[in-house]
Amino acid sequence: MRTLALFLLLCGVGCQQPLPSPTPAAPQGLKPAEAQVPTPAPSPAWTSTQEACIERYLEAHGLDGFGSPRGSMYPGGTPLFDEASGQRLSRDEYLARRHPEILHACGL
Repeated sequence: MRTLALFLLLCGVGCQQPLPSPTPAAPQGLKPAEAQVPTPAPSPAWTSTQEACIERYLEAHGLDGFGSPRGSMYPGGTPLFDEASGQRLSRDEYLARRHPEILHACGL
């Protein structure tokens, strides 16, 4: 009898569900989906001369097309896709953000 009472008591305690936590409110004037969506930065537009300069810089410094040492491996095959955010960058935008020294060397 005591075993049954103890079992029922433990089941009652273990079966309680926690109260749902309140969700934070979105900023006024925005829907919740709009409040969390970042706006993408504009992609740089380079001329063919500037693009050629960047390619020469990468080649001269032994770098791959993304500014990393040759032979670098990337999750998913490319560093242009951010798995955390689900966003994809253009190669030009990636180089502008991650390797500004390359752009500076080409006068950009």
